[in-house]
Amino acid sequence: MSEVGSTGPRQERKGLVIGAGGVTGLAWSAATLVALEEATGWCVNDADVLLGTSQGALLVSLLASGITTDDLRGWYRKELSEGHPLRAKPKPVSAAEVRRSRMPAAPRLALRGVLQPRRVRPSVALSGLLPPGTLSLDDFLAPLTALTEPGEWLDHPATRVVAVDYDSGERVAFAADGEADIQQAVRASCSVPGVSPPVTIAGRRYVDGAVYSSTSADLMIGAGVNEVIVLAPMAGASSWQRPRSMSVAVDMATRHYMQRQLQLEVDKLRRAGYRVRVFTPTFADREAMGTNPLSPRQRIATFEAALRSGPARVAEAMAEPRVSA
Repeated sequence: MSEVGSTGPRQERKGLVIGAGGVTGLAWSAATLVALEEATGWCVNDADVLLGTSQGALLVSLLASGITTDDLRGWYRKELSEGHPLRAKPKPVSAAEVRRSRMPAAPRLALRGVLQPRRVRPSVALSGLLPPGTLSLDDFLAPLTALTEPGEWLDHPATRVVAVDYDSGERVAFAADGEADIQQAVRASCSVPGVSPPVTIAGRRYVDGAVYSSTSADLMIGAGVNEVIVLAPMAGASSWQRPRSMSVAVDMATRHYMQRQLQLEVDKLRRAGYRVRVFTPTFADREAMGTNPLSPRQRIATFEAALRSGPARVAEAMAEPRVSA
């Protein structure tokens, strides 16, 4: 495990950061990459450094494995052949009984958040109070399983996968020289507390990196790139309209929090001299995404909405130094 390290002298090099967002975030990010490549001519597979969190960890790993924007478009438009890796299904395994528990999954982490608030982020500490999740990620991660082998990393060595150590509360970026293989790392990064069980790697438990930050874009500092492209499906400027339901209110509050975190990370990158291009969902995108990022029902509508808004978002991100919304 390591944080993103220096890869040599500064030159024209691009880093791609894809943040958390669940099933709808994956669809939105895929469409955004399609729009970005079409508008600029830059092949997203050529990113010098790839950094992903949660669904972003899966997506950067797919890109590092050779999946193209044409593949992504075909995936959401149901145009891929039967044997394509993006259509893979999880291998059948013997069902194991999973005992549900209402007890906190990481009570010591929550206690550390109270006793050492400067060392453990509140969002990380609160995640420790959630019960262990039981939802399997096998179906979600099936494309990666079809493209990679256990015990291996990726052909693109500068791929980083962000997770959180569920005992210490520290953010971790798994890398090629670490203890996790790519399948373990991505599974850990996608394991939402209270939804999916923590992943144990070398005797330590890990969960979704989004409980620390939805993007962790600041980890690109020192990565040997001078332009950073950030996709943040869970961020976005808040509407001043009164929320029409509790789920919308929660979504608005979550996005407001994620947007503040994102802005701090982007400001930090820019102060360090990096060019940063940031993409967040438009209001129309968010209407298509709905308020449950884990629901597969909205994935096709989300992809098409983000594809429609893509050209304008690309033009804005490439023209303005500020965070685009």
